[in-house]
Amino acid sequence: MVSDKNHFSETDSLPLSGIVYFSSIPTGMNVAMLTQELRHFGPINRVYLVPKRTSRDKAQRQYSEGWVEFIKRKNARNAARALNCLEVPGGKRKPWFGELWNVRFLPKVTWNELFAIERQNAERRRIQKDRDIITAKKQARLFKNSMVSYKLEARLRTLKKGRFKERNPLDLAALQKPTEADILDRLARSSRTPPEGTENFSALSDKNFMKSLFSGGV
Repeated sequence: MVSDKNHFSETDSLPLSGIVYFSSIPTGMNVAMLTQELRHFGPINRVYLVPKRTSRDKAQRQYSEGWVEFIKRKNARNAARALNCLEVPGGKRKPWFGELWNVRFLPKVTWNELFAIERQNAERRRIQKDRDIITAKKQARLFKNSMVSYKLEARLRTLKKGRFKERNPLDLAALQKPTEADILDRLARSSRTPPEGTENFSALSDKNFMKSLFSGGV
């Protein structure tokens, strides 16, 4: 919404003021022009116009609706009665040529009540916008950190490949102590044969061999 800077603030209270509502604003008319058109009905306190969403250029901004507060209630009533459904003056050179005023007097509405909900909605929008900005910054920071971490890991992998050769996995089975069956199998497959009479010989189980070993024989 747009207000005339020459008017009083929203907190000023005028108990005998009157408000008129414009359901449409003539094409090309702004706050200053509308105030000039209505000033001859009486002193005006405040003016608020709602810009159309399609209007981005402030110099060529269009308005969809608006409210005007007269200092005296009777002036607001007279303005609504005189202007409603009347052609907007200005001639063919004005962009609003051929358009009609759509004005209604609001007898039971005060300015503060009228914009209390709008102020609440504006505050909600502001809070939500701040939250969205904080969330967007947090997501951008997390994304940046993840990209830095990914690039660092890729760099480390590249350095490791350049400095160290990859080794084959260690075969633990090949390092285990051979069993008696493995030894016999190796002997069977080798060209060497055990001496005659020692096929079933065991030094630990032969008592004569152990006795002669510790007595200095053999």
